[in-house]
Amino acid sequence: LSSFRIAPPALKLSVNETLVVNPGDNVTMQCSLIGGDPQPEVIWSHSPGPMPPNSLVQGGNLSIWKIRVEDLGYYNCTAINNVGNPAKKTVNLLVRSMKNATFQITPDVIKESESIQLGQDLKLSCHVDAVPQEKVVYSWYKNGKPARFSDRLLITRNDPELPPVTCSLEIIDLRFSDYGTYLCVATFQGAPIPDLSVEVNISSETGELSQWWLGLLRNKGHPGESPTGH
Repeated sequence: LSSFRIAPPALKLSVNETLVVNPGDNVTMQCSLIGGDPQPEVIWSHSPGPMPPNSLVQGGNLSIWKIRVEDLGYYNCTAINNVGNPAKKTVNLLVRSMKNATFQITPDVIKESESIQLGQDLKLSCHVDAVPQEKVVYSWYKNGKPARFSDRLLITRNDPELPPVTCSLEIIDLRFSDYGTYLCVATFQGAPIPDLSVEVNISSETGELSQWWLGLLRNKGHPGESPTGH
């Protein structure tokens, strides 16, 4: 009597199931067969959407060159040999990024069409969307110089009333000397990603929020030492 053995496929990955990379990096994910008879077929797929054009599959190896932010997502390695269930391993590829700098002022003088009054408390809040979010460090400047914090000028992070990882500069008992231009700079630690900044001008003439704009600092330089908010 002849006999034969069959076995369902089994896989192992050469990388962590969550892989964080910088834009422009090259990465290879190796998906190795460690079991299966007959020989399983190994297939790579991406979700959402198709495999990126800057990728190449060779056997169980998936290589991606000059990674872009849009290449993020789930990369699935599946082995099939029609014996038992297919084996599947998934890599969640995260591409470090920072975008969408936003600014909020409390009370909302723009929405309520009100002036900023001397003697009131004022909160300036700065937020960016980043991956991973916890790598963002915020710095504050007033009139081009690092903001000097005191018992009237407070910095807070993770305000429960605001989106996660938002940094706020709170001015207690607003005085004439507090008028000026405030700049929030968001820096991404440990990656070559340009800073993002948001500037707001508290006018000394009208006491109103007169302008705000979003700027992208192409170089990492900005004036003075960076007081940071954690």
